[in-house]
Amino acid sequence: MPTADRAAITLRAADVEDAQCLSALSIQVWLSTYATRGVSAAIARHVLCEFSPAHFVALSDAPGVSLWVAEANSHLVGYALVNGGEAHVLDGQRTSELCTLYVQEPFTGKGIGSRLLNAALDHAGAGHLWLAVNAGNLRAQAFYRKHNFSVQGTRPFVLDGVGHENHIMVPGLYKE
Repeated sequence: MPTADRAAITLRAADVEDAQCLSALSIQVWLSTYATRGVSAAIARHVLCEFSPAHFVALSDAPGVSLWVAEANSHLVGYALVNGGEAHVLDGQRTSELCTLYVQEPFTGKGIGSRLLNAALDHAGAGHLWLAVNAGNLRAQAFYRKHNFSVQGTRPFVLDGVGHENHIMVPGLYKE
């Protein structure tokens, strides 16, 4: 299993050349997290569309989108994606959604997720950032709670016509 020393991890803005690695990393993390009963046609369609290299190339030119990657020995091990033009679904006040924060499993627990989250918070400002996390993803919820996020409501993530409950979380508020 790879090891990563905190000092050996670098964070930087993503560029177009990262598209294929971002695609592969995204599919790997998403499938290992959510396809726990196997890969259905709906799951395959979702990951191949949502996490295609072309999707990441398009994000590089999208207004208001910020994408940071974490590297270990010139290999991508995680990333954070913030959409600065996405109003909070519950109150409309917060204006930046943390759309994705993924870290490859062998690199979890090494502070990479925290560094990526801090980059997103620094960029957006804690008072402006919000995120949605699957209600069944207790590990991710614990991570965000450790960083002072709390649940403020719910919304569904719809995959092939089926809704999956997501918690809306924001930093610094305590509604739970």
